[in-house]
Amino acid sequence: MRIVYQDGRLYVSLTKEEIQQAQDSIGMPLELPIGQLKVFQEDIHKAAMAHWSKVEVPRLVREHQRSQKSTPKKRK
Repeated sequence: MRIVYQDGRLYVSLTKEEIQQAQDSIGMPLELPIGQLKVFQEDIHKAAMAHWSKVEVPRLVREHQRSQKSTPKKRK
């Protein structure tokens, strides 16, 4: 299983075996291999960073710019 961020969306990529396991136990939690934990963490980190850099950072910049326009400037 891999987690992928693309075009503002989060995807899960499963192997045929993982799909079969999920289908065989519909409605039940799907056990994931603990050895993949580091890979999942890296996938989530990459997805979060991609999302934040494309969505959150520009939003925060816009908010900051708006707040600077509405704040009266002090004269020295």
